[in-house]
Amino acid sequence: MAPKKRINREDILAGAVRVIQKGGPSALSVRNLAGELGCSTQPLYSAFQNFEELREKLLVHIRETYLAVRCSSYKEFGRAFLRFAGEEPALFQFLYLRRREPEERLLEDVNGDVTVELLSRNLEMTREEAWDMHRRMQYYCYGLGVMIATGYRTMEQEEIDRELTEFYSILLRHYKKITSGEGLRYWLDRSRNLI
Repeated sequence: MAPKKRINREDILAGAVRVIQKGGPSALSVRNLAGELGCSTQPLYSAFQNFEELREKLLVHIRETYLAVRCSSYKEFGRAFLRFAGEEPALFQFLYLRRREPEERLLEDVNGDVTVELLSRNLEMTREEAWDMHRRMQYYCYGLGVMIATGYRTMEQEEIDRELTEFYSILLRHYKKITSGEGLRYWLDRSRNLI
C-alpha cells in the first residue's frame, strides 16, 4: 500500500484558491476544499486551528500571490489591481466584497510602502500626503474593480489607462494645489515616469 501524500498548508491554500475560482467565494467550505484536495477534512484541521484561520491565511496568500507586483510607475499598480479584478473576479470578490470587522482596514495593499515612496519622492510630498493621495486612488480603483469583477462593465486597457491618468491628474491638482493648465502640465511632465 502506497503511503498517503502529506497535504501541507501551501497545498490547502492553493486548493482553496481553486475552489473559489471554480465556484465563487460562497463555495469555500471545509467539505468543498477536502473534495478539491481529494482528502478527508482531518488534514485541514491539522494544518489550521479552524476555518477562520484558514480564511485569514488565504486572504494574505491571495494578496501576495496575485497583487504583489514590481512596478516602476504608479499607473502600473492601478493596472495590476484592475487586471486582477478582470482576470480573477471570484478571488477579487473574496478579497474585497466581504463583511469587514470594524478594526479591519478597508483596502490592504501589499504594494503600499513602495507606492507611497514612489509618490513621495517624485511629487516632493510628505509620506502622509502621499498615503492620503494613494488612499484616494485606491478608492477609485476599488470602485472600478468592483464593476469589472461583478460583470457590471468591462474595460479595455486603453480605457483603464485613460481613467487612471485622468484621476491622477485630478489628485495631482488637489495635492499640489495647481490652479492653472500650465501648472498641471509642469507636474505631469515632472511625474511622467509615474503615469
